Amino acid sequence: MGLFDKVFSNSAAQTNPFTDSRDAFFAILYSCMSADGNVDNEEINALVALSQQKAFFRGHDIVGIYRRIAPKVIALGDMKQAVSMAAPQIPTELRETLFATCVDFSASDGHVGAAEQQMLEHLQGALELDPQRCMTIIEIILIKNKG
Repeated sequence: MGLFDKVFSNSAAQTNPFTDSRDAFFAILYSCMSADGNVDNEEINALVALSQQKAFFRGHDIVGIYRRIAPKVIALGDMKQAVSMAAPQIPTELRETLFATCVDFSASDGHVGAAEQQMLEHLQGALELDPQRCMTIIEIILIKNKG
């Protein structure tokens, strides 16, 4: 860490736009979904629909979260940075769930592109998940999405 990194590290932490666990969860989902550089309306609708099914989001305005968080992720300009900033806010018991959900989005067409693979590898590290456990999750999701 450089001299200025040390001086400004506290202010950088204060500017983290993902301090709420639901915002962070959604920011990571959105970042993974947009890892390939393209987000279409169908993907956004799927993201909102999926989030509404999660108990973690029950009673919360998913569209409102999307409208608040997506611009913050986009403004960062670096999806991996958004993941790194949001990951510490994810409750430990939901980290594997979030990883599996991101894999499911990435592999929904039965294929995981290079940019998506890099994002998922980054996510695994940011969430501090066991690599072997993540491989098992990936294998199961790929089987689920075959055909």
